[in-house]
Amino acid sequence: DKGVCIIMNMKKHFELGMMHLLESKSIDSITVGELIEEVESSKGSFYKYYLDKYSLCCAALQSYVYNQISVDVDWETFLAQCLTAFQNNAKVMNHAFDSKDINSARNHYENYLSQKLMCEFAKNGGNAALEINRLTIKLYSYAVTELISRWLASGCEDDKEEVFRLICAAAPQLVFGQLRARTA
Repeated sequence: DKGVCIIMNMKKHFELGMMHLLESKSIDSITVGELIEEVESSKGSFYKYYLDKYSLCCAALQSYVYNQISVDVDWETFLAQCLTAFQNNAKVMNHAFDSKDINSARNHYENYLSQKLMCEFAKNGGNAALEINRLTIKLYSYAVTELISRWLASGCEDDKEEVFRLICAAAPQLVFGQLRARTA
């Protein structure tokens, strides 16, 4: 029990350190050395729990941002929750999404969106031409992430509802039809 608490505390410590650094710096400019210094730990401890700074970033976002988002809701509610959580953490999210590294939070979020949409398709029996659906969903997830990233980079200048409308308007007919079938 005590060992589990120490591990959880250390992970929480690293995640909080990452969130703190993301308030002022992009993920690509943060080094593992800075993270270790921030939490007063060692490289061994860092690498015991995380593959790299990107995996720590994704874990931190999961604990402190994505936990505000329910996946067991319809697409539009899910999307609205994402925008609210991101707006509430705009600096952190902007800096976390600043990288296009394969392991980055931006790529992680694209995959998160794709999984959510594939679940929506499965609920509606949307198995026809599954490979085309997957490609369409992946491209749409990329477009949604790009729109959100630009919104965050602008300091959430545009109204959240306008961004929501743009994201919905960008939905390919294949995706739109499946989402509408579920809510009808």
